[in-house]
Amino acid sequence: MGITVGAYIDEGGHVSGHMRDVEQQPEIDRLLVTGSAQAREIAAGMAKAEFVSDWDALLATDELPLIIMLTNNRDAGRLTLEAVGSGRWVYGEKPGARTAGEMAAIVEACAHRGTHFTPCYARRTFADTLEVKQLIEAGALGELWSFQASWLTSSAALRGPEQWLFDGERAGGGILYWLGCHFIDLLRFVTGERIVAVSAMTASVQPAISVEDLACVSARLEGGAIGTMRCGYVNNVGGADYEDYQLMTACEGSAGLIAHFPHGAVTVRSRSRLDPQAPAGQLREVRMDSPRQGGYAYALLDEVVRATIEGRAPLLTAEDALYVLRVAEAAYESARTGREVALE
Repeated sequence: MGITVGAYIDEGGHVSGHMRDVEQQPEIDRLLVTGSAQAREIAAGMAKAEFVSDWDALLATDELPLIIMLTNNRDAGRLTLEAVGSGRWVYGEKPGARTAGEMAAIVEACAHRGTHFTPCYARRTFADTLEVKQLIEAGALGELWSFQASWLTSSAALRGPEQWLFDGERAGGGILYWLGCHFIDLLRFVTGERIVAVSAMTASVQPAISVEDLACVSARLEGGAIGTMRCGYVNNVGGADYEDYQLMTACEGSAGLIAHFPHGAVTVRSRSRLDPQAPAGQLREVRMDSPRQGGYAYALLDEVVRATIEGRAPLLTAEDALYVLRVAEAAYESARTGREVALE
């Protein structure tokens, strides 16, 4: 016997992909959808879905343990707080709120009610991410010294500057909130270390928007490693796929290095000298061409649904979302002041 899941949809990100994930998840028997006209259209086109008149009616529905939140950051923070306060778990797009303060209130409400909020940092579940994490845990890097990450995607002009992503009032932040957040989360996930200080610069190369569309962040980890994260809506030409330098991560350490290219034919390359018979390092390359199930983040949705049914903490919680927002806000403070900012 499966569960009934709710969904609030209004100009959210990756909506069609998330709905394909819902369609394929076997434990979801019924989906109650509310929100904008977009929500009504989605409900009409899904066999397991039906439209509910408004948010209050959705919250008043009995036996609704989980709600999917797909809307702008301003509304997501407010509605998620109401949902977890009413005893529901929430699975929503990242970063989940406009500010760290808003997310701190969600963390407190979750602790009070015994609920959870899972931000959609879906890359934690990808096979290539897990490959990198396993290599680091096995000692392929030795002592971590340095890291870098890049995510450069199509420009605000090509995407449409009228989207909420580029509106500071609805989004709260720009490229750091939409894409840089993944790196902030993944760096902690694969290395096991938090960011303890940042120094950043941001810019808006598209004058028609009110958030940054380019950010360069230098960061220091707990263990002393330093590195950079660069992300931007700066590809004003477009194209079918990323170049390697546009979407990649890399780490260097006392025993080796790892390069990760999560696009196209996804590749993880590592060279490590842990083997004393290979002082120049043993090169290892893993290519992962098999398609992922679902439309966007099936594995994470499946994990959240099963955690809800089993009553256990999910892979990602509101505390993880709060950490990412605190790092992003520290980067914004650094960009404003021109100074390095330490995190607690």
